[in-house]
Amino acid sequence: MHLHGAMTVGDRKYRCVCLLRYGDPMISKRRNSLSGKKENGLKLRLGQDQSTYCHHRHKNYRRGESILNQDTPNQHEFEISGSSGIYHLSWPELHLDVRVDRIKESSDHEVKGEVQFTSSRPTSAGHLRSGRLNLTSPAARNTFGKALSSRDSEVDWDRVMEQLCTAVLDKWRHGSPVVVLDGKVDVTAQAKWLIDPIVQLHNPTLIYGPGSTGKSWFAQYLAVLADHGMNHGGVSVEPLNGRVLYLDWETDQQEIGARVTMIRKGLALDGESRILYKSMNQGLANDIESIRSIVAEHNISLVVIDSLGSACMGEPESAEVVLRAFGALRSLNVSSLIIDHTNKEKILFGSVYKFNSARMVFLCVKDQQEDQNKIVFGLLHKKANNFKLMRPIGFELGFGDGFVTITRRDVRDTPLVEHMNMKDRIENLLKNTPGGMSVTDIAEMLDKTESHIRKELSEGKNNGRFVILGNKQWANRAWEEEESWRI
Repeated sequence: MHLHGAMTVGDRKYRCVCLLRYGDPMISKRRNSLSGKKENGLKLRLGQDQSTYCHHRHKNYRRGESILNQDTPNQHEFEISGSSGIYHLSWPELHLDVRVDRIKESSDHEVKGEVQFTSSRPTSAGHLRSGRLNLTSPAARNTFGKALSSRDSEVDWDRVMEQLCTAVLDKWRHGSPVVVLDGKVDVTAQAKWLIDPIVQLHNPTLIYGPGSTGKSWFAQYLAVLADHGMNHGGVSVEPLNGRVLYLDWETDQQEIGARVTMIRKGLALDGESRILYKSMNQGLANDIESIRSIVAEHNISLVVIDSLGSACMGEPESAEVVLRAFGALRSLNVSSLIIDHTNKEKILFGSVYKFNSARMVFLCVKDQQEDQNKIVFGLLHKKANNFKLMRPIGFELGFGDGFVTITRRDVRDTPLVEHMNMKDRIENLLKNTPGGMSVTDIAEMLDKTESHIRKELSEGKNNGRFVILGNKQWANRAWEEEESWRI
């Protein structure tokens, strides 16, 4: 049975829980004769339950050891925090902490998760127990509680396990709260960039293209700029509150580390990089729990996925596989930059849901001559959900002795001009001919039919882009009225 009392040590008040076993010499008197009496200044009150241990005051006895707990109105008050399948629970007065993650729900609605108990109690400090627990099964809770009781019998584990399972299930199943769309959202804030004009806040950007076009180099360059909070090459970076995480299915730590070093040298950056790197061998959706933990622990603001095909870890044509990967990425609630490849027809490899699930999509194309130590590449804007498509953005990747440089290039001044749309190509052609050109000349220079060129010129005239001169020559409007190519 229990004896409860209060005592003062220094300036702090404590409750003393004294557990006595029936038949012990110390409890040979009747229960009523003990209740309410004082012994050595400690008032004792008998509880209703029995115990197989003998505890008395704060000295050790033959049958057990002491417990000294700070006085509190409710030992079983607990706190729960976390989201997206990673939860932390703590019982401050019991000095217990629990982590629950890797939660999965089966087709018959059983919910299982990995549970880890740790304690800072004097009787059971450190790791208590961990394992996979069926949160929806009373029998599983009871079994897990009995195992914990073998480590520390002074806790009401039935109550703790009930609180844990009920709270985690409630959090897991309710998900995000329902909110009212009041029509008063700050629209300008919704278009905010993390890396302008490539990556929007809390949204995925996809850059795809053939192999060796500079996609990964460019992603690593943006990661370095984001990590350092540096604007460069026409790219503006919003200062991060967190860090960059690079998830790599393609190469290894040594190669990515060497590239980051070369990029930083090319930018003349001092100090050390804070970019976190993780080599991946599982699909993104399969390993999302550990990635969530990294994101939470290190306050990640930008995740780089290199590359999406490997991250899906399944048939790339499968909508289910692709949607699972993007669903996992969405659960991180961070900005993301995703690299992917094209197929033999030079279109995005795999399911159309790759294109549909990203908020911004760019096709990466390049021009590289033999024996040149540079690559000129361009980003062709293929998708934007909330604003118009941008004109092609050009860069030059130059290789030096132990460093690389990435500089902005005007696509119109590179061989990549052929990737511009036809009106842009006409405009680029006319900019160097102030006297204008005829439809025949334009068609010949661009290797298009005259009817095609007339259609483009007519549409451009209607929206104020081109003018026809008196001699039936076509020209651009005044250059100073043209929208800037510099984004």
